[in-house]
Amino acid sequence: MNRAKQSYSVSVVKSKQVQGNFFQWELSIHLYSSETMTWTTSLTDVLTGWRGGDESVIIDNVLYFLIYSTGGNSDHRHGLVASNLSSTSSLMSSFIPMPCSLTCGRLMNLKERLVVVGGIGKHDRPDIIKGIGIWCLKGGAGGGREWQEMARMPQRYFQGFGELDDVFASSGSDDVVYIQSYGSPALLTFDMKFKCWKWSQKCPVSKKFPLQLFTGFSFEPRLEIAP
Repeated sequence: MNRAKQSYSVSVVKSKQVQGNFFQWELSIHLYSSETMTWTTSLTDVLTGWRGGDESVIIDNVLYFLIYSTGGNSDHRHGLVASNLSSTSSLMSSFIPMPCSLTCGRLMNLKERLVVVGGIGKHDRPDIIKGIGIWCLKGGAGGGREWQEMARMPQRYFQGFGELDDVFASSGSDDVVYIQSYGSPALLTFDMKFKCWKWSQKCPVSKKFPLQLFTGFSFEPRLEIAP
């Protein structure tokens, strides 16, 4: 959103398997501008060994989104692409390896910093979660390629979730990261500024049946653009 111009843009990333080839996926980025009220296709590329994911965030006109391995030669199940929305360079030229092998990854914009919360896989079974870490991309929007580890969840909090799946929900706002299990309303917070882990107040919603799922999101309530 451009607060000065009272305008906004929307990006949609489309991922489509190349017919007859599981390892190749066609990926395109489509942009909508509220100023022109039109959609444009800014980039189309074909990824080999990777497919588009559903985690994305925009920071300083750079679109970051996760891509998932389709079983090629990559040691990691996830990768990150940083695409400058003002350019049309190849996607894989802006590929950023993840800090370690992750069971899942969640992206968020905390004060114009890219933060990823990820499940850390076991060494011998990378698809099985053994912990949760928080990393921040160093070097600023569009230019960073190195990760700084901010925290790893202490084991007592990790065990406090009970049975935590290999994938989980996470979001963030300001300096606070929120982490929750899909199978429980319990919510754990981490304050990036004070390096403090804390359980939130007990959620008023309780689990009523075994397969009930929970999810949530964080937001800053403000209305700056009229429909």
